[in-house]
Amino acid sequence: MQTNFVTVAIHTYERAQVLKTLLERVGIEAHLHSVNNVQPEVAAGVRVRIKEKDLTHALQVIEDLEIAQLTGEDVLNRPKTPVVMIPVDFSDYSIRACEFGFKMAKLMTAKVVILHAYYSPVFSIAQLTETLSYDIYENEAVKQIIKKAEADVENLVNLLKRKMQKNELPSVKFSCELKEGVPEDAILAYAKDHEPSLIVMGTRGKDQKEADFIGSVTAEIIDRSRVPVLAVPENMSLFDKDMEYNVAFASGFDQKDLLAFDKMMQFLKTFNIKVFLTHIQPRKDKNYSKEQVQGIEDYFSKHYEGFNFEFLSIKEEHLLTGLQNVIQEKSIGLLVLNSRKRNLFTHLFNPSVAHKMIFHSDTPMLVFHS
Repeated sequence: MQTNFVTVAIHTYERAQVLKTLLERVGIEAHLHSVNNVQPEVAAGVRVRIKEKDLTHALQVIEDLEIAQLTGEDVLNRPKTPVVMIPVDFSDYSIRACEFGFKMAKLMTAKVVILHAYYSPVFSIAQLTETLSYDIYENEAVKQIIKKAEADVENLVNLLKRKMQKNELPSVKFSCELKEGVPEDAILAYAKDHEPSLIVMGTRGKDQKEADFIGSVTAEIIDRSRVPVLAVPENMSLFDKDMEYNVAFASGFDQKDLLAFDKMMQFLKTFNIKVFLTHIQPRKDKNYSKEQVQGIEDYFSKHYEGFNFEFLSIKEEHLLTGLQNVIQEKSIGLLVLNSRKRNLFTHLFNPSVAHKMIFHSDTPMLVFHS
């Protein structure tokens, strides 16, 4: 049987050699080939080639290497304990997020960290004015804010423990964190420092307004976080392992999307799912061929045997409407997106599809980032 090799990176010889060594350390066979048909040691560009079956694993190694270069940390050698992070504001929909988060943590053999961020407007105003005349009032007001936040956390902990005792929640290890600051900034800072495996957040669903607080915070985290985010509408029932779920994975199906897909399959491997591979057809690609469609279907069928796949295509210029139609027509129970890095101008004036879907759908949404 012929072994197919694919190129995962093109680097200088020195960097290609480093990547080859790292891949081999985790059991991935790697070979170096020069781009210009000269010896790799003197070539301007060197291809790092691996077996096709190792592609998703290799992409994860490359992503970890990029993070290590940005942070200066030895990410590849750092032990990782799975953590599900659940930001809460003590509303009904954040309680629903806890129920989803605890169930996902049980399936992932992970622990849960519940995070609440309290905001002190009195302290912030005093900082801006740089006056000392309100010190007594300011200190007392801040103390009251902290006291109320601590009481709310204690009530939530007691509620979750009661639910565990009644078997309404799976028994998983959890802890609570209380942080001062703007919620989205506190959530992102904690996620950056502690690198949870998943963030679970609540939303109100499609009838909410974009000004609604919990929805806007969830949308902001989706846009800015590197960590996968599961957005849970308040009226959704918990996932049941005995039921079949239709999952739509919408992307352009390049290498970054393949990595996101593999992560999704790791999250959902214990569920009975049918996956609708929803190709987002770029505006410039007017003639997406049957051969390209077949190639995508063959790749997923080969690498994820035993799973049920169906291929769909929607046009980029009608993306939001197209996704809503897929959700309705295929009874989608979970929408999965890979949200790309976007610059500040795009962030302000052209919100991501994931951001928009927060306010237009009652379907849970799992968002990865590349």
